Amino acid sequence: MDKKLKIKPNALLRYISMAPLALAFERVVEYRILKEQEFERPVLDIGCGEGVFANILFSSKIDLGIDPNPKELKRAHDLGGYKELIECFGDKIPKPDGAYRTIFSNSVIEHIVDIKPVLAEAYRLLAPGGRLYLTVPSNRFDEYTFISQILLFFGLKNWQKRFSFFFNRFWAHYHYYDPEQWSKIVSEPGFEVVELRGYCPKRVCMMNDFLVPFSILEYVTKKFFNRWTLVPSLRKIILSPIALLGNFFLQGAEKSKDGGLVFISLQKPT
Repeated sequence: MDKKLKIKPNALLRYISMAPLALAFERVVEYRILKEQEFERPVLDIGCGEGVFANILFSSKIDLGIDPNPKELKRAHDLGGYKELIECFGDKIPKPDGAYRTIFSNSVIEHIVDIKPVLAEAYRLLAPGGRLYLTVPSNRFDEYTFISQILLFFGLKNWQKRFSFFFNRFWAHYHYYDPEQWSKIVSEPGFEVVELRGYCPKRVCMMNDFLVPFSILEYVTKKFFNRWTLVPSLRKIILSPIALLGNFFLQGAEKSKDGGLVFISLQKPT
């Protein structure tokens, strides 16, 4: 992988050919953020999942992807975005100290109950001067949904809080903080915060929330066939107009003061 990620054309179109629209729109915003960063080899992906993100958006294979789910790793192997894949948890990665120059974890650590050991492991594995990139939800993510907005509009704050609790438990979100809290948490192992910014403003989060019910077919396909879509080439043709509209709608979504998601760039001191 080059130090600077290369921009691939039609990233959104390629992503929606292989994943639900709501997921694709969010991931493409994250791609636009990550392509601005430097990725020095060796590169480690913590929580690589099925590997669609790496396969579609990165210009060459990532050195290592780890995930505890063997079904997801099988799909990642088939897609071929990694040189090596290991089935393990993020707090116990069988690699030596300082083995990686770059580590990233895309929309993963919010799903881990205890993230401190994972952050400590990332610190151990990074070489001095290495970078860790994280994308996580903010405390506004559950608020930027249609049900929350309706409840808040009618002044039903207690009901909105109950819905937010249900929403985060349904999606297994254990961590969703404001940027200042995130900065404090991720700094604890000794990292220096290089950049911390919100992304995906309210309009984008609510669009994704609106699109989730339309993804039921993809979720069924994923459950039974271990992939979101069965005929990506056909889906690409059918959804190409949506990709054009989506690219226009997502303009400027990489930075948002009150974004529903947070990008964090960390560095291990030299």
